[in-house]
Amino acid sequence: MLINRRALGLVGITTHWIDENGEVADLGAKVGRLGEEVGEFAIHTMGWIRCTTIGGFEEFCFDSRSVQVGALDALMVRLTAPPMTAPSTAGPSTAAPGTAPLRCIEVTSAFGTTRISDDRPDRLISLVRKCREIADPGTPQDAIRRGRMEASALDGLGDDLATRLIAAWRESGGTLGEPVSTLLSDEGLRRSLKVMVPHGETFRLHSYKGSPNTPWDRSTWRRFEGATLDQVVPDRGMVESVKASTRSALDAGEPVIERCEGMIIASDGLKELEWYRISVPVDLPGDFPGDHRGDHRSEGGTAGGKGVIALLAPVPKRHRAA
Repeated sequence: MLINRRALGLVGITTHWIDENGEVADLGAKVGRLGEEVGEFAIHTMGWIRCTTIGGFEEFCFDSRSVQVGALDALMVRLTAPPMTAPSTAGPSTAAPGTAPLRCIEVTSAFGTTRISDDRPDRLISLVRKCREIADPGTPQDAIRRGRMEASALDGLGDDLATRLIAAWRESGGTLGEPVSTLLSDEGLRRSLKVMVPHGETFRLHSYKGSPNTPWDRSTWRRFEGATLDQVVPDRGMVESVKASTRSALDAGEPVIERCEGMIIASDGLKELEWYRISVPVDLPGDFPGDHRGDHRSEGGTAGGKGVIALLAPVPKRHRAA
């Protein structure tokens, strides 16, 4: 239902609402009146999504603390529909036929407001998936976009630590012995570097080095060492992503390099990040501390005595998506 329209030259502005069930709704009929304060009430208390179209531009506003799964599912349908054939749930689009419109999603959370504008649906979809995870924490989804890269791509990263890690892994014969153990114990490393071992359906963080650039604050990642991913990582979707990458390295028996991109629940709110993840499988020594053999198995049945070293590398600015 149209509740606001005015002409700006040849550009019209239309606003529609998606209710908690994912249906186009009449806000005026529901509340009994209209106004700016009513719109704020609909977003922050009722959990509705405001959908505004300005020419070829679309904007969606909601509050992650109140929005309902049904509304987010309807928005997901809108974002994944082919250009010019999107359902009427979120209103009409006036973008040129066959082109993706420029869209903006504005999300309010306990940390503040996050805005993402893009004409690439995958970036916006990752934000909606992350918010769906917040609305329904019982069903976490891996919303991280991962692209596997050839080992030769490592040279192009320009990351000295990644190069040293792979070289040490080769020199040690793929074990967690020298010189890998020496590299991991280097107190001068200020990077996110961890050793994970299979533990039932998840992985235990045997050792963890935090980075100043980590999406979580020190009070969060100080609890990581010795705990499982499911116990301490605050982002449930990120847990699923790390599990998938770690199992890939265990299955491959060699380093796996991935370029990752997606929405993260950081300590200070929702953030869109880009990074490289280098996952290196290692054989653990027989006297590996805390090695309870019966527990160290992956979902795929990998035997005990296996682990994975994971290193995160920031994407150089020259390589980042525009």
